[in-house]
Amino acid sequence: MQVKIIISTVAFMLTMVIMGYAALREPARMETYTLMYEARSMEAGATIYHNNCTTCHGENGKAEECYNGDGEQIACAGRSLHNADLLCGATSKRMSDMQWLGSKHAFIAGTIAAGRSANGMPTWGAEYGGSLEPYEVEYVTKFVLNWETEALCSQPTLPPPDWPETVAELPAGNAANGEQLYSIDLGCAACHGNLAEEGSNAVGPWVGNFQNLDNVRIEGYTAADYMYESVLLPSEFISPECPTGVCAGPPSGMPDNFGTRMTIQDMADVMAYVLATETFEGNQTIVYEP
Repeated sequence: MQVKIIISTVAFMLTMVIMGYAALREPARMETYTLMYEARSMEAGATIYHNNCTTCHGENGKAEECYNGDGEQIACAGRSLHNADLLCGATSKRMSDMQWLGSKHAFIAGTIAAGRSANGMPTWGAEYGGSLEPYEVEYVTKFVLNWETEALCSQPTLPPPDWPETVAELPAGNAANGEQLYSIDLGCAACHGNLAEEGSNAVGPWVGNFQNLDNVRIEGYTAADYMYESVLLPSEFISPECPTGVCAGPPSGMPDNFGTRMTIQDMADVMAYVLATETFEGNQTIVYEP
């Protein structure tokens, strides 16, 4: 009888030791499992992103290099996602611009699922008629959020160029370089279309007749005034002539960061291409305030 008691006691103690060891390891095991799940989710999100999103947002999410189905480089129609304005801070700049009060995760997931039709972003969530199931939207959201890093968010914000207050102060423009900037590098053509083809604009107003926009230009503005302000301060005036009707806004659906992305010469070159003139006449003082 005593032997049985001793054996039972030892067995009980061994069981408790094993269970205690397992309990102590459980947090580490769960953490490892969670990390593995997150990694698999992001990997799946990367595949979905590269299969569906790179044509507009670019391979690296920076909207710098986009290609069509034939492998030809095209203007990126989407905004940069691998970007501090979207990803950095509990409430990022882009969330503030949209007056979003929820979480960053919900902001990105909601944009993917519901799209932004006024800005040309299609709906991807199945509940809105898109092709992605909720779990796939979640995967892509995690993939995009993975671009938020300490390195990205600690980068110093470079001051913008000292933008002239009148277009007459701009340097002479180079239309050939302006065409490259407009058509590919800055992605203008993706929204505003081919200058030679009316109706080719997908989102924003067609700018092939920018010199003749008296019906939508602010009274007293020259074509150069209007274009200069529209690029630097897109929410100052919302055009009534987008493909779907009045353009989205305020805030404008057009990115408001060209004042930090472009050089003064870039501006002159793009304006030279669109307006077909190397120098610019203006009536207005336009003060850039990022």
